[in-house]
Parts: sequence; structure tokens; C-alpha cells
Amino acid sequence: MKNIIIVDMQKGFINKNNEFLVKNINNYLKNNTFDHIFYTKYINYDNSPFEKFLDWKEVKDKDSQQIVVDIKPNSVIFEKYGYGIDDKTIKYLKDSNITECELCGTNSDACVAAIAFNLFDNDIKPIILKDLCGTNGLKKVDKYAKVIFDYVFPKS
Repeated sequence: MKNIIIVDMQKGFINKNNEFLVKNINNYLKNNTFDHIFYTKYINYDNSPFEKFLDWKEVKDKDSQQIVVDIKPNSVIFEKYGYGIDDKTIKYLKDSNITECELCGTNSDACVAAIAFNLFDNDIKPIILKDLCGTNGLKKVDKYAKVIFDYVFPKS
């Protein structure tokens, strides 16, 4: 089975540093066949940990939460409220007999990494498509995240 999670490819997370991902992920989706396609959609809210601890108040409105890559028919969108995915999402993946899953999207250093660890900790092999990951922050942070992926998930 070939499965993929496209992480937080939302209008509020895309800028000049990672805009290349939209076209590249769309091409990857067009040129591959998947048993399951999943998208994560981050939703920020008043007094969230991001607001309280990081003073980050973005991605609260519907426009910035809009997914900007192609949404394929029969795919599933998981809403999330933190870096990683919740137990309900893990249960859905397990109930769908997902044992490994490709990951791509943004931000490499935060949500992609958190979801890779969530999957790993729940006995689902993360396969990180490093060329289809990026960050809207510092490019060197993206580079370091990918070094960590190579170290922590050497067989993905």
C-alpha cells in the first residue's frame, strides 16, 4: 500500500521560501497512485499554545487555513491544533491498516518532524519525502531538519 500525508500546505504557511512545494507536490500527486491520501490542516485559536508561548497569532482565519495544493477525490483532511497529530488521527490510520506513510509539506522543522515522530511512536513507518518538504522560515533550519531526518529515520 502507498499512503501519503501532506502536511499543512495552507495559504498562511506559504511564502517565497517554500512556494515551490505547491507545484512539486501537485506533480507528485498527479504522477503517483496512492491507496490513501491524507492532508493535515492546522487551525490556530485564541489562547492556543502558539499564541500563549510563542506570541504567534497567525492561521486563525479561513483564508489563511485554505489548503493550496490539489485535494484529490476520496482523500481525508485531518484538522490539527498543534505540531503533531492527535490520538484520534492515529486511531484512524491504524484502523485503516496503515503501516507506513509518506510525508511531505511544511514546515520540515516543526509539523513534518512532529508527525514523523507521532507515526514512528505508534508503529507506523514514516517515509519522509525530503525533496517535497520545506519551511517558511530560515532555509538553514530546513537543512538542519533534513539532516535530523537522515539521522533519525535513515531508512525512510
